Amino acid sequence: MGGTDREGRDVHVSGGPPIARVARTLAYKRDGVGYFDGRHTHVLLVPAGGGEARALTSGAWSVEGFTWAPDGRSCAILGDAEPDADLRRGNRLYVVDVATGARRPIAGDLMMSAPAWSPRGDLVAFVAPIDLEAGRLERVWVAPVDGGGDPRCLTVGYDRSVGDSVLTDMRGGHGTRLCWSDDGERVSFVASGPGAAAVCSVGLDGRVAVEVPAERRVVYDFDVAGGAVAACVADPANPGDVVLVRPGQGEETRLTDANGWLRGRALATQERHVFTAPDGLEIEGWLLRPPDLDPARRHPLVLQVHGGPHAQYGWAFFHEFQVLAGMGILVLGVNPRGSDGYGEGFRRAVVRDWGGRDYQDLMAALDQAIERTGLVDERRLGVAGGSYGGFMTNWAIGHTDRFAAAVSMRSISNLVSEFAQHDLVLWGELEMGPRPWPDPDELWLRSPIRYVHEMRTPLLLLHSEMDLRCAVSQAEELFGALRLLGREVEMVRFPGESHDLSRSGRPDRRIERLRRIAGWLERYLLDRAESPGEDRSALTSPPAAAP
Repeated sequence: MGGTDREGRDVHVSGGPPIARVARTLAYKRDGVGYFDGRHTHVLLVPAGGGEARALTSGAWSVEGFTWAPDGRSCAILGDAEPDADLRRGNRLYVVDVATGARRPIAGDLMMSAPAWSPRGDLVAFVAPIDLEAGRLERVWVAPVDGGGDPRCLTVGYDRSVGDSVLTDMRGGHGTRLCWSDDGERVSFVASGPGAAAVCSVGLDGRVAVEVPAERRVVYDFDVAGGAVAACVADPANPGDVVLVRPGQGEETRLTDANGWLRGRALATQERHVFTAPDGLEIEGWLLRPPDLDPARRHPLVLQVHGGPHAQYGWAFFHEFQVLAGMGILVLGVNPRGSDGYGEGFRRAVVRDWGGRDYQDLMAALDQAIERTGLVDERRLGVAGGSYGGFMTNWAIGHTDRFAAAVSMRSISNLVSEFAQHDLVLWGELEMGPRPWPDPDELWLRSPIRYVHEMRTPLLLLHSEMDLRCAVSQAEELFGALRLLGREVEMVRFPGESHDLSRSGRPDRRIERLRRIAGWLERYLLDRAESPGEDRSALTSPPAAAP
């Protein structure tokens, strides 16, 4: 039978689905994982020869990562076992004795991830920003295992973030790892630069070296063994392959050809551009030209805005962009201030200024791309983006009528109502603005829905119903307001999908998402003479019900 729960667990009847969900902390949900049911993640030890599992950790907290000591007697564990952990952005790094389960902290009050124990046994490396402020770069740290000193940041002088921040819709997640050299003198990691990501290493002296370069490509995962680096790499014409590199010993060896079928397809070419913002700041962007582009004609263009905002576009394969280019549409992806890859100052410039200078960067880049190429029909401009890019799409159409169509995905429309809804409340308070109680003015002034009466661009809203990062109610608010105003708007909801639909959603739903985007932009941006020959009615209408 179901009943009152005192530990924050879901209430069930006879093992069936929950009849009630109980929340007592902010950590009651996580996008891509779902709603917290009262159970926590802990480390269990299972004898190699079989037998009963033994819990190494326990309690009302969850393990977020762990790494074994070389001698197998200890384990370094990330988490926060202290009360009210949901009200702190930072976590703690503990060393746990395998025999007794006793734990002691060796680092704390940082946003730590990816722990890796040194083969010498004296240090644990991890990834964390220098402090808890919004927009800080992720960096490589080491903490003494014996507690004989404070954690030390090895990449404090390296103005690049740890991890692959280049967005694509070909894979989900952007996790990272740290790999120690066999002698325990260096730590290897992926680092993101302008539009690219490479494998680098840093010594205990703080000196950084490039191990696998990223010239017009992205390294999105890697491993190190025996002095060699195996790396997963991608570029605008290839979603991914594995290469083997022996640093300092010559050329790399390609080990796979996972996407050879693409060589028989006509792909859009990608070219790099540098634009100038109104205040003189250089802004990087990428223009995809459709195959068989006719330079004597003017063509539609879609301005794409990435999410994050601390992510970036770059030298990676993007299915959505290729679909649009295949329809004859120019695609412009821009990295406005706030994007990763250009140093911490550039990245932090958007904090509490969403819709400010970042919007000016985008409009300036668009203007310069139009003037520079001479290929764009300004009557047929579109704008599209997801997450922060969805916010910016909503913001743009409330501040200009230059776009003939817009597609806003997993977006935010109201910073006030969204403030405590999502699964990153403490981050949002630092990134977007202060708590809206009792004064909502700062957040309200930056909310796209405040300007809904100015929105006249036909808008397609795409949102996942299980998006716990940007609540589906954000799309509902904007849809309802626009519909009441009699504007051209359509909302498409995807049941059961998370914020990561475009990258890791169910394949049929990912395809349907692309069909909806293509159908909407075709309707408003393409002349009949330019529309693909196939019947695209299925792209803009749901399938007929089964008989």
